[in-house]
Amino acid sequence: MELENENKAKRASRRRTTMHDIARLAEVDVSTVSRALADSPRVTEETKRRILKIVQDTGYVVNHGARMLRQSYSGQVLVMLPSIAFTYFPEVVLGIEDYVQERGFSVVVGSTRYDRGREDALAQQLLTGAADGIIFMTGMIPELIRTFPGFDRHVVGISRTILDDRIPQVNIDNYLAMKTATEHLLSLGHKSIAHLAGNQRSPTFRARAEAYQESMGDAGLGRYIKIVASDEYSIQAGTDKMNELLQEGTRPTAVICAGDDMAIGAMHAARLGGLAIPGDVAFVGFDDQPFSAVWNPSLSTIQIPRREMGMAGARLLLANMNLANDKPESIVLPHKLIVRESCGG
Repeated sequence: MELENENKAKRASRRRTTMHDIARLAEVDVSTVSRALADSPRVTEETKRRILKIVQDTGYVVNHGARMLRQSYSGQVLVMLPSIAFTYFPEVVLGIEDYVQERGFSVVVGSTRYDRGREDALAQQLLTGAADGIIFMTGMIPELIRTFPGFDRHVVGISRTILDDRIPQVNIDNYLAMKTATEHLLSLGHKSIAHLAGNQRSPTFRARAEAYQESMGDAGLGRYIKIVASDEYSIQAGTDKMNELLQEGTRPTAVICAGDDMAIGAMHAARLGGLAIPGDVAFVGFDDQPFSAVWNPSLSTIQIPRREMGMAGARLLLANMNLANDKPESIVLPHKLIVRESCGG
C-alpha cells in the first residue's frame, strides 16, 4: 500500500500538484489537508504525518510556500465588511495591508452585503485553514465561526462594535464622538437638531443616537429630539431620509448624519428644497472622507483615523493569533471634530 502511494505521488509530482491531489492521495477531503497544513488541533497527528509525507514527496511544499507551512500559517488574513461600495472602508483596508504585508501575510476582502449566507461562506475560510484570522468590520460574528475551537484568538473587530468581551477590538468612543458633535452645534445656538442615524441594531450607531438624545436632554431640548434611522448610510440614504424629514414640515436648523456619505446626500436634498447651507440648516457628518473638505460648502465632520484604525486592527489580530502571549487589550483611538463651512462655526 505504501509503495502504491509513493508511485502515485511520483506521478502527481510530474505536474503542478494541487491541494486536491494531496487530499486524493491521503484519502481525506480538502478541508482536512488545509487544516493539517495549518497544524490545526482538529486533525489527528497520524493524519498530519501522512499528509505531510505526501506533501514532501510531491514537492507541494516547495511550490506553495514552505515558509508559511513551517510557521503553521496559511499566510492569509480575511477582512469582512458590509459593502465595498461604502467609501469609509478602503482607507481602513489599506491600513490593514500596510501592516500585514510587511509581515508576510496577504489580505482578502469579503463583502457580506448583510447576507447571512455570504457571511457563512466567507467564514468557512477560517474553518478550513484557508485564512489564519478574520478582521470583522460588520459588527457581528457569524454563528458558524463560534463553532471553531478557540475562535476568539483568530478574530478581531474594527470600527463596528461587537458585543462580545472576548473579542479584541479597535474603535473610537462613538458615544463621546456624538456628544462632541451635538455640543458643538448647541454652542452655536442651535436648538432644533435632528439626527440622521445608522441602523439602530448596530451598537455603534445606537451609541451615537443615545449620546445625541442625552446631550439634547441635558440642554433642556428634549422636545426637539428627532432621529431618522436608515439601514444604510449612503448618499442615496441621506437624500431619502432628509426628504423624509423635510416632508414632515418640522424643519430642523441643524442635522448630524451617521456618515459623510449620508451628509452629502442630505445636503443635496436640502439645497433642492430651497434651503441655504448653513444659513437655513447646518450639517455635521462622521468619518472625514477626502471629499468632505472640497465639497461646497465644505463639510464639518468627526474625523476617524481610518488608516491608523486598520493598522491597529491588523496588529491586534496578529498579536491575538500568537497563543504564546496573553490576549491583547482592545484599543480606543481618538476622534476629532473638524469644523468647516457646513455648520457655520
